[in-house]
Amino acid sequence: MNGRRYPYDDNAHGTHVAGVAAGNGFRSGGRYAGMASGARIAALKVLDRNGAGAAADVLAGIRWLIANREKYGVRVANLSIGTPDAGSNDPLVRAVEAAWDAGIVVVIAAGNDGPDLSTVTSPGVSRKAVTVGVSDGAGADISGRGPTLDCVVKPDVVAPGTDIVSCFASRPYLSRKRLSELRFTGGDAGYVVMSGTSMAAPFVSGAVALLLEKHPELTPDDVKYALKRCARPILGVPKNRQGWGLVDVERLISQEAWYVRGQRFT
Repeated sequence: MNGRRYPYDDNAHGTHVAGVAAGNGFRSGGRYAGMASGARIAALKVLDRNGAGAAADVLAGIRWLIANREKYGVRVANLSIGTPDAGSNDPLVRAVEAAWDAGIVVVIAAGNDGPDLSTVTSPGVSRKAVTVGVSDGAGADISGRGPTLDCVVKPDVVAPGTDIVSCFASRPYLSRKRLSELRFTGGDAGYVVMSGTSMAAPFVSGAVALLLEKHPELTPDDVKYALKRCARPILGVPKNRQGWGLVDVERLISQEAWYVRGQRFT
């Protein structure tokens, strides 16, 4: 984007999200490592310095992932983006479902437009994709919730998304205004604190990467089934806010929890 042919982040959101999914925690001595610290990242910039962008750029990014999935071993796609629900005919929804059918597990943030009903953003309204809301703190209060315009129960699962510490982008690319908006940790400017479904989604993406490392034979449908079986419902929280419940990573990557001798539970 912007004619640059090398990685850069002029908003800090994408770097933070990537760090939650797969940061190695080097600058913190491992304290702030991501979920799947050994995973490789294919980073596609589709939004501008203000965190906004055109659907055409997002669609181009998804098409690139599909076209290059075998070359780069793409198994999981994290989309911490969202736009108002436009139904199942939304081109963004069709694109993520094409990626799903191509063998890519697509994990999408539910958006931060809650607490009203039907506030999950697109393409998180997709029936196929794994849509993630926030389970904890203030983030849970604004986490998008279902049902969708097509009466699909969303989100599918929830994960931590409030006051998440993760990687900070390179300072020279950020405007003074953006820098003033960021909340840095202690004395280490290498990490910042952010909240929202954008942070909860990569928690799940990283967990899915760990699962696929152990069970590379699984299809996207298998992965979604595993998430369903291993989620833990939160008492007192309605289904349109938590879906199947809180992702239990330890249970998810344990074969015995849901997958025995090649036969899935029913």
